Amino acid sequence: MKKLATVITAAALTAAIPFGLPACGNEGVAEDTRLMAVEATAVGTLDTCDYFVAAEPAATTRANATGLNFVGDLQELYGSENGYPQAVIVAKNELISDNATFVQSFIDEVIANEAWLETASAQTVIDALASHLPEGATPTFNANNLTSQVISNCGIHFVYAHEDKDRVTNFLAEMSAVDSSSVGTVSDRFFNDEDWTISGASQEISVYAPDGAPALALAKLMSEENQFSQTSVTYNIVAANAIQGYVTGEAPAADICILPLNAASKLVGSGETYTMLGTVTNGNLYILSRDDEQIIKDNIAELLTGKTVGVIQLANVPGLTLKIILSKYGIPYDTIG
Repeated sequence: MKKLATVITAAALTAAIPFGLPACGNEGVAEDTRLMAVEATAVGTLDTCDYFVAAEPAATTRANATGLNFVGDLQELYGSENGYPQAVIVAKNELISDNATFVQSFIDEVIANEAWLETASAQTVIDALASHLPEGATPTFNANNLTSQVISNCGIHFVYAHEDKDRVTNFLAEMSAVDSSSVGTVSDRFFNDEDWTISGASQEISVYAPDGAPALALAKLMSEENQFSQTSVTYNIVAANAIQGYVTGEAPAADICILPLNAASKLVGSGETYTMLGTVTNGNLYILSRDDEQIIKDNIAELLTGKTVGVIQLANVPGLTLKIILSKYGIPYDTIG
């Protein structure tokens, strides 16, 4: 009888192995990388998670608070020379047709912003962004989390829409492959080709950006309160989860707006109301761990397979990007929790 019980127990354990015992939750497969949605405040506090994925500046904030190490750069793991397009800037078609001179001058300042960020003091940048938030809002960036390294990690670099069309459409296709509901269809007319008739008219322009890394793309303009000939510009930073409200409805408030790429594809990808001027951020996602072994292309499968990864905004760009990268390296994954 004792022998029979031993055999039954061994058989039960053997049968359980294919289904795995995930570190977070009770679902998943042992060989899968298990992905779990977490809040920013949970990063570094959940002992059941082996790694965490966070965007800047949350990555630095949580690393400083918990002692986590930066061990992986999703931009490098993705493999493209310029990373992946994460946020784009769009403008109303009527603005481009009525005031192309302003639009080109505005883009020139956005391009100049990249070099300005390399020399501006952290406090100058913080003040520029904070002064354009709604009254009473808490800034994402502060003296504790904004450094030259964090700015560099945010991937601020402008690429014209017509030059970035292939990279953008390819990344949208990759996001669609992991979650078809996460993106919309973009038309050719969505990508501005700069075939403008130079024109200028006196206008009042409203510019909007979501709080966080994308807002850095306009830091110089906000710091200097850039105005342009015959054009008055108002700069606004709003909560990231509210930005879509400024490009939708019968009379969208934003003349120019920065949007996450997947949101842009769903909200304005038809090109009927807005046109993409260019890409402004090129990835700001990082892997954090209590260990310090770096995750690179050669060892990512070895280190992540079978592990549990807590992801801030698993259902949005951070989670979609991680899933794309796992798929690139043939790493099966499952969502738990």
